[in-house]
Amino acid sequence: MVTGILTSLGSGSFQNVTNKAHQVTCMNNLKQIYTSLQLLTAEAEPLPKAWFYPPDNAPNREQYNIVSLLKPQGCPPQVFICPSAPEAIQKRKICYLYNDMVGGKDLDTIPDPSNTWLMMDVNCATALVPPAHMGGANVLFVDGHVKWMPANLLPKLTPPAAPQPGVVPPGNDDE
Repeated sequence: MVTGILTSLGSGSFQNVTNKAHQVTCMNNLKQIYTSLQLLTAEAEPLPKAWFYPPDNAPNREQYNIVSLLKPQGCPPQVFICPSAPEAIQKRKICYLYNDMVGGKDLDTIPDPSNTWLMMDVNCATALVPPAHMGGANVLFVDGHVKWMPANLLPKLTPPAAPQPGVVPPGNDDE
């Protein structure tokens, strides 16, 4: 019976349901990441100073990998993978761009937290990859809310520069 109902919806409707399910999974991933960030900062720690993709040959690579940094807070690696991201991005094991401009800061000291993005679908960092979720992307804000935004309203981003070995992320000049 369920198969019959789904068949009667047509392939376009089924694809829309799948896309919406992926969007909701992605939003839940970002919320779970935020919970881990809250646990980290509750221990009087600032937000991690992390690269989006630390280079494979960087010294102390794991020290700047957001996935590794949140693992002790119980954040499983699979929540960093958006089901709508292209396979090439999923293979990198992180599909969310981290705002390294907030790294090293305390969550409660960042101005305008409801309008400052913390993480978002990596697809919005470049025009070469279409938005992950039906013409838009999910954005996690510093205050913890996650919102789907159409591509034309997403924060303007400069694609992250590849770090050089021995170079630390922005905000890490005190080390």
